Amino acid sequence: MSQNKGFWLSMARVQSKKHKGNTIDDLVSFFQQFSTLLNAGTPLLSSLRLAGEQSESEKLSKVIKEIANKVASGDSFHKAASNYPKIFENHWIQMMRTGEVSGQLGSLMLQLNISIQKERATRSKVTGALIYPIILIGVAFLSLFVMLWKVVPTFAAFFKDFGSELPAITEYVIAMSNFIKDRGLLILVGMAVGGYFFRRYVRTEDGNRQVRSILMALPVMGELLVQSSMEKFASNLSLLLRSGTPLLESIKTTQEVFRSDPIYFSALGTVHGHISRGSNLVASVESTKLFTVMMLSMIKIGEESGKLSEVLDQIAGYYQNRVETLVTRLTGLMEPMIVIGMGVMVCGLLASIYIPMFQMAGGG
Repeated sequence: MSQNKGFWLSMARVQSKKHKGNTIDDLVSFFQQFSTLLNAGTPLLSSLRLAGEQSESEKLSKVIKEIANKVASGDSFHKAASNYPKIFENHWIQMMRTGEVSGQLGSLMLQLNISIQKERATRSKVTGALIYPIILIGVAFLSLFVMLWKVVPTFAAFFKDFGSELPAITEYVIAMSNFIKDRGLLILVGMAVGGYFFRRYVRTEDGNRQVRSILMALPVMGELLVQSSMEKFASNLSLLLRSGTPLLESIKTTQEVFRSDPIYFSALGTVHGHISRGSNLVASVESTKLFTVMMLSMIKIGEESGKLSEVLDQIAGYYQNRVETLVTRLTGLMEPMIVIGMGVMVCGLLASIYIPMFQMAGGG
């Protein structure tokens, strides 16, 4: 019996299983452990090594070990981490630098970790809510394509052998079926090539700007993009200001958060330019015409009261709730439209097949 106990104890999950990649979950776990160790009074170098060893990511563990070696050689933590831009984002580096200078690295890393988790939760909700409608659309088009390519030709041959005059809807469906049957493979290849080049175009600055401009002009979707941008702007700027980073530097760092969004990246560049010339934040933001009235009002209140970071933190929570509400609205609008569209397609196909069959039965 004691041998059995010893066997099972030897299998205890004392150490977590390592993996080669590096995910946002690995970074969140690292920041959590790192901030906990620092706040417990553990020296920076020991905190880095301990948190790095505990990471489930082999890649992140290796990077943290290299950072720790550089810190041991005399580099600052933020400077060592800045050598890995694919892992640590620019505004995270700024938070590290501010924490080291102010002596509040532990508390700032904890705030940063909370901010990352909030952003990840919002992104997961948006992605999760949109997956179902996208799957529905894909299934609908795939089903229609297969039916026109494989099913309809069978009935078309039957109707041709019978030799009766076909209704307009049947002739239209058969014509579509013949087109897809003759060029089905070419259409699929064309769609794949078109999707590839469209994806490449969207990844360019001009393409990204053009697509985002169109999406921002759409009902509900446009509101969703704007509101999510407001939440991202408020939460990141609030975090930087609370860490003691000057406003001008905070705006520049927040601009980097929008690196993948050329519209707001450019807008924040304009804001930075206005502030550097002596303008206040609310006037600088208003000049871009890309921020909501609510955001402008709250920035004005924050500047006048001297509590800009606190006000931005509150408005970030408001916009986070707005984003979740808009996602629910968007999916609520999309789902019935998709279902209705699928119903119309199915009814059209069935009508094109059954109407001539009923006519044949009646004629017979």
